[in-house]
Amino acid sequence: MPTTKPYGGFELGPIRPPSEAYSLLLRINRGCGWNKCRFCGFYRDVPFSIRTAEDVKKDIDLVKYWVDVFQQKAVPRNPSSDADYEACSMAYHWIQSGMRSVFFQDGNSLLMNPDELTDVLEYLNATFPQIQRITTYARSDTINRLKPERLERYAQLKLNRFHIGLETGNDDILKLMRKGVTKADQIKAGIKAMAAGIEINEFYMPNMGGREYAKQSALDTADVMNQVNPNFIRIRSMALAENLEMYEDYKKGLLTRPNDIETIQEIRLFIENLHGITSVVDSDHILNILLELKGKLPEDKDKMLGLIDYFLELPQEQQDIFRLGRRLGLMGELRDLHNSVLVDKVKRTMEQSQVDHSNLDAVCDRLMIRAIPI
Repeated sequence: MPTTKPYGGFELGPIRPPSEAYSLLLRINRGCGWNKCRFCGFYRDVPFSIRTAEDVKKDIDLVKYWVDVFQQKAVPRNPSSDADYEACSMAYHWIQSGMRSVFFQDGNSLLMNPDELTDVLEYLNATFPQIQRITTYARSDTINRLKPERLERYAQLKLNRFHIGLETGNDDILKLMRKGVTKADQIKAGIKAMAAGIEINEFYMPNMGGREYAKQSALDTADVMNQVNPNFIRIRSMALAENLEMYEDYKKGLLTRPNDIETIQEIRLFIENLHGITSVVDSDHILNILLELKGKLPEDKDKMLGLIDYFLELPQEQQDIFRLGRRLGLMGELRDLHNSVLVDKVKRTMEQSQVDHSNLDAVCDRLMIRAIPI
């Protein structure tokens, strides 16, 4: 059974989705309750534990104090510890963003005892009644174990968006990556949560199954989306680090690492096969090559496919410049290819570092790993 620690002050987890950049972060549990996925090494050395409702409520109280200080409703004092400073800093930035959203950390806050999580939600709403949205990472198998009435109560208390790591709709890849759920599980969970009034943000991870599974993964994942019709579809490319279990599959030649061009081709097939849904598609993760790939379905589908085709039809030299420019953080959008200063900077880097088309894939892979702690 997960263990709890004595209250040690305000806690922050290590990650959040890009879309939660302006949310108040509250840590519900430490680490990941599953922690078996072969494509993720983030929590491998983090013992899983669930914080008590009382500890989370103390975090809320601390944030409330600092909010009151900044709004001149409480007597100020100096932060008494690093944890106190974290709460102070979090309160300040949350005020700047309008204090409308909250994100529960870490991996799956739905693992907290439902009555305790309800208690936290009630307390959070009473303390900050202006909150409009509370969100969390959630696993499909956990959602499927919860009663519909409980999910509806969560939605009433503004826990109204789940970030679900779908990754892929292909059962072979899900099994290979030890995801612990099936395509059917993912579909059931998405439909169940949305029926309870909770928005769904599904994460799709192209290139997870290598070149061998790329086509089928795109088609199967599109099929999941078409059945669930999630509010949001977010694309999150994968960085293949040596500390990941799945790295062994590539090392042994069981899977072949796709490059950026092949990943974009998989994404194109995926979007092409989205039918009859009204989801918002977003490519807002730092690891994605085309950050500007976004739109509302169905009206923006042709625009998104057109953007992909524009990139795929570029001369190889321009593709190479943009790929390296993105991975170096020098370029953000395709229009940067018209910026001669940026293009010259990338060209100089290629010349100085002896990067050309023959070794670009390996260079980009290394830069992707460096871009995010995994």
